[in-house]
Amino acid sequence: MDRIVMGWNAFGTTDTYIEQNSAFPNLNVVCPRWFSLQPQQFVTGEVDPRYVEWAHDTGKQVWAFFGNKFDPELTDQVLHEKKNHEKIARLLETKLVKNKVDGINIDFENMKMENKQDFVSFVRELKKVLSPHGIIVSVDVTRENPDPFWSGSYDRAELGNIADYVIMMGYDEDLGVGEKVGSVASLSWVEEGIQLLMKDVPSSKIILAVPFYTREWVTNLKTKEATRNDRTMIEVEEILKNKGLHKKWDDKARQNYVEFVENDEKHQIWIEDEKSLQERLDIVSKYKLRGTAAWFIGQETPDIWPVFHARP
Repeated sequence: MDRIVMGWNAFGTTDTYIEQNSAFPNLNVVCPRWFSLQPQQFVTGEVDPRYVEWAHDTGKQVWAFFGNKFDPELTDQVLHEKKNHEKIARLLETKLVKNKVDGINIDFENMKMENKQDFVSFVRELKKVLSPHGIIVSVDVTRENPDPFWSGSYDRAELGNIADYVIMMGYDEDLGVGEKVGSVASLSWVEEGIQLLMKDVPSSKIILAVPFYTREWVTNLKTKEATRNDRTMIEVEEILKNKGLHKKWDDKARQNYVEFVENDEKHQIWIEDEKSLQERLDIVSKYKLRGTAAWFIGQETPDIWPVFHARP
């Protein structure tokens, strides 16, 4: 089977999603942000049959996104009650089967440590309910880090046993302890994360998620205080062009880099482009991973798409 080349759709409409997805013919799995956890109804959101029909007509699978809104209290409230697990699974079963959706992508982040096994139990129930229909279950996990909420709440080994695929979010290195100025995802940090995950999950089940965004760090040269601004690949390209900046290769991060000073402020950007993404794809090949996932479609510059290919 071909390597998975997946892309998330977020913050748009079906029309914008279809337009964005159409830019890349090798995209073979699409993941629209449709479902969210809710305290009373448990699941909010609906499938758009038009999107599913378009995806299937163009040879793509649809894995519907189901998230917890990064809300630890909501997640605890709902998942702590085991009886809710089957209720959620049955609600999703009805929506997915009726609309011929191929899979689900579970994105529960920022959970309490005490919900670690609750989450495992929920994924197990979901897999049990959806498997008879041939519906794929994928689970997103963070790259291992010291934070108990963002990292410690995942039992990666058990999730790897249950789910069809485990997607490692290979980004947000710069939001670790102390929010250090630096790359969103330096290559060595990403590779080490994959090596750690492979101790718990077979490489054939691992999908590496890559960023289509970066951050512009702005440091006040007088106070030395740093702030960050999220930037899409498109926005960074515009900054480079408008300011006449030239990229320089950062061999440590394995990315291109620029910096400039304006109004007593130092601006630094570790750039995501076709070169850095090729380095990430090389990790997928090196460790024989199942594929890649991009967060999120619509932020990228067109020149990066040839880097992605469905053939290993």
